[in-house]
Amino acid sequence: MNRHKLAGGVAVAFLGMMTAWSAAAQQMTPKLQNAIGHWQVMNSDGSPGGKVDTYLVNGRLFGKITELRPGRTPNTVCDKCSGEYKNQLVLGMVVVRDFHPDGDDWVDGTVVDPDNGKEYKGKIWAEGNDNLKMRGYIGISLLGRTEGWVRIHTAAGQSH
Repeated sequence: MNRHKLAGGVAVAFLGMMTAWSAAAQQMTPKLQNAIGHWQVMNSDGSPGGKVDTYLVNGRLFGKITELRPGRTPNTVCDKCSGEYKNQLVLGMVVVRDFHPDGDDWVDGTVVDPDNGKEYKGKIWAEGNDNLKMRGYIGISLLGRTEGWVRIHTAAGQSH
């Protein structure tokens, strides 16, 4: 009889894992999926800045700098940053961290601005297939700014 209880417990645990996995998969809406890719950061004056790749780690959204903005050299470090970012190379730096899905938005993550070294709370959302908006703020969303990113496509028309 102990064998049957064990088999029943394993089946219940497996069913629970499948239900949790199914719920997590359902959270990945098309708008959430559109936030993953290769992006051209647009400066507030409309000129192109650096480039960032966004990707998932355990269902959370992250992004790292893959190309520096004009004026930076490959050995540029984040000298104004603190903690683990202090004097880290800007190229390859993970500046978008730990956003989780909420409806069609990515929320409650952090964004580091290598220009001033500050870390902000943030919210990210897709506008269509090829535009991403990121709002970084201190405290409440009203105290921040929104940046636009444009998807980079390869010659074959696929996201890069």
